[in-house]
Amino acid sequence: MLNRVTSGTMSTELLRDVNSLTTRIARSQQQISSGKAISAPSDDPLGTQRALGLRSTIADAKQNQSNIDEANGWLQTTDDALGDVGNIINRAHELTVQGANDSLGQSQRDAIALEIDQLAEAVKESANANYQGAYVFAGAATNKPPYSTTPGVDGFQADASGMVARTIGPGVSVQINTNAAALFGSGNTGGAGTGDGKLIATLRDIAAHMRGGTAADGDALRNGDLIALNKNQDDVNQSRATIGAVMSRLDSAKTRLGSIEDTTTSLLSDVEDTDLTKAILDLTNQQNAYQAALKSGASVIQPSLLDFLR
Repeated sequence: MLNRVTSGTMSTELLRDVNSLTTRIARSQQQISSGKAISAPSDDPLGTQRALGLRSTIADAKQNQSNIDEANGWLQTTDDALGDVGNIINRAHELTVQGANDSLGQSQRDAIALEIDQLAEAVKESANANYQGAYVFAGAATNKPPYSTTPGVDGFQADASGMVARTIGPGVSVQINTNAAALFGSGNTGGAGTGDGKLIATLRDIAAHMRGGTAADGDALRNGDLIALNKNQDDVNQSRATIGAVMSRLDSAKTRLGSIEDTTTSLLSDVEDTDLTKAILDLTNQQNAYQAALKSGASVIQPSLLDFLR
């Protein structure tokens, strides 16, 4: 059985086609003006899902790069402080060699002892180095200074074993803090020679031997104290070498993350951004189809008898 095609049917079909073309034209115009091929998830569900995954990758890369920048700042502050400590050790070495000279009088050794005391205080000041409100040598207790600023109070008062780390990739983190207690120690807890052999105790021993004035004190200056200073210097140099290795690793990681961000951004652009050449061609074709539909409708839907009776 044949279906009867009326003028109303043709008008309805024509309006539906014209409305569809109008919607497509509006979408093409929006893609061209906004530069984005996807303005709503319904435009491309699979593309939207992929874009979300790519954006997450970019956000992670940026966050890890930010972590690396913060870690580098922390490590640079640490290295600068250790550089100052290295200079202090060099000066202490010069003074120790000078004070071990038998030709010096006791008053001169006492003056050297005073300077050594000041060097010990300077070590504590360097150990209290601060980066963006955090004490870099304080372990996990970053809000607490490692050493008291009171002269002669040498005890380490922060977290000696705590670790500070920064994430630089999925499941990858690096330690950025240096154990100050292992380098500088807590001085002499019960008089000269009762310390832990770390830098502050060594400096306190040197000052005590300067003031002692005996032959045994002179021998200690020429032998044990200089050996201890050299050991302290080696420890500081080793820590600085470790910091340099970590900073090199961070630089490599940042370069890699930058490459990931650039590649992923390019992929996101392929998914989200409008292909202007294709969009303009589509818009032109849609406008031509729209004009053709209007002309076709005008020629097919002729006036009826009722139109003349009106």
